[in-house]
Formats: sequence, structure tokens, C-alpha cells
Amino acid sequence: MSKNHEFNQEIDVVMRVMRHAQAAVKSRFIQEVVPSRLTIVQFNALQHLHWYGRESGMSVSELGEHLGLAHNTVSGLVSRLEKHGWVVRRKCDKDRRRARIQLTPQSEQLFRERVKHATDFWQHTFGQLSTADQENLIGSLKKLKQVMAKPVWPSYAQLHPRDADHLREKFETELDELAQAKLKLVGIRLILARIAEKRNEHELAAYLNQAASEEIRHTNQLFTLLGHGEHFDRLLSALIDEDQIVYEELLTLLDNAPCTEDDEELNLLQQMLQDSHRYRRWFRDVHKQTNR
Repeated sequence: MSKNHEFNQEIDVVMRVMRHAQAAVKSRFIQEVVPSRLTIVQFNALQHLHWYGRESGMSVSELGEHLGLAHNTVSGLVSRLEKHGWVVRRKCDKDRRRARIQLTPQSEQLFRERVKHATDFWQHTFGQLSTADQENLIGSLKKLKQVMAKPVWPSYAQLHPRDADHLREKFETELDELAQAKLKLVGIRLILARIAEKRNEHELAAYLNQAASEEIRHTNQLFTLLGHGEHFDRLLSALIDEDQIVYEELLTLLDNAPCTEDDEELNLLQQMLQDSHRYRRWFRDVHKQTNR
């Protein structure tokens, strides 16, 4: 057996050990996060705030760029973290209309404990070796560090270019997210208007209906600016796809519903399924006619 072949086998062992060490550290990390009732995505958000926003915090847009998530997704993520005391929103000194997201003392304590947990983990691991083995291993690791190339990380600007095309694309994406958020507000306002009518709060119902009408106008204007009106067929096709997803979810709910035939929830789901089936058939027919 050649020396090169033997060396390649040793390298394979080193790589397996490194992967095993990474898996051990990751599992320990997850064990730390779970008791805090944090998801991995939530912890990643806290970690970026810890690394890059310890002094002045970060805006929702900045945090979204770091995490690679949409503005609406990050906004909901921050709201959940704020609800459980991990972050706080503070008004920006330069622009009082904007908020900066900052870690709370509870989050800072989590990161202090994480350093301690990591130290304890490695002390326990190395503690199982003899003193001589510890010295030899540490010496070898120091030599390995000396011969390894110094890591050169791309800058934040390189990872997140801010040229004119990028900024325009980002702006249009945020406009589209705003339009989608306004669509949700339309539905909520109309539902609340129905409830207000049943409670004989007619003035409130009228206000909610008017607000919903204005939201529809704003959303339509946003869609026009974004050129969505030029892609009507594509939007209609996407709506049909969404209806199919809802239809399948209703079927799953009916299959798993812990209800009897007389339960109100089951009757409602069955009615929704019938309505959804009717919508799908009608929209498919309209789509076929527009494509002729």
C-alpha cells in the first residue's frame, strides 16, 4: 500500500471526526435552544441581532437581508420574539416613524449561557482523555491551525450588493409584499364588518367596509405599478393553484376531523368543501375561455 493511499485514508478519518464533532456540537446547541421554546429560525434571528445589532439594533428590512427572508416573514418572526420577551422594538432616533429591533436582557443572558454550555461541553469531552493525550491533541491542533489558510470571508456588501438594479428589485419585492399584506387586511375588515352588523354596530360596520374598499383601491394601484395587470392569465392560473391547495387541505381536515356527523364544525367544513369545489370549477371554465 502506497504512502499516499495511507495518507488519504487518514484524511478520511480526520474528516469523519470533524463531521462527528460538528454533529455533537449541533445536537448540544439544539438541546440548549429547545428548553427556551425557540425555533432554529428564531434563534438565528437573535444570533444576527447579537452579532450585528448589539449597539443600535436592526430594522426589519436589515434583519431580513441577513436572514434571507421576506419582510412580512421577518415582521411576524419579530412579533413572536417580542411577545415572549426576546426582543424589543424601539423608535429610531433619526426617524421616529421607524423602529429598531434590539435584544432584551433575557436574550443577552441566553448568549452568556451558551458560551458557558460550549465551554462545559469541550471540558467534558477533553476531560475523558489522559493528561498526555490532552497535551498531544492540543499541540497537534495548534500545528494544524498554523498551516491552515486564514479564512477570508466575503464582506456583507459582497453578499448583499446594493447596486441600482438590486435596490430596484428589492423595492418592487417589498411593494409586492405590501400588496399581499393589504389583501389580508381587506378580508379581515370585511369579516369584522359582518360581525359589527350582527352586533348592531352599524357605524363601525360602515367604517370597516369603507376601509376595506380603500384597501382594495390601494392594492389595485400597487398591482398596476408592479405590472401585474399585464399578467392577468398568470395571476388567474396562480389563483386556481391556490384554490386547489385549499381544497386538498379541506379534504385532509375532513378526513382527520374528530367530529360526529351532527357537529357544527363538520357541517361547516363540508359546506366549505362544496363551495370550494364550485369555485374551482367556475374559475377553470373562465380560465379556459380567456385562453381561447
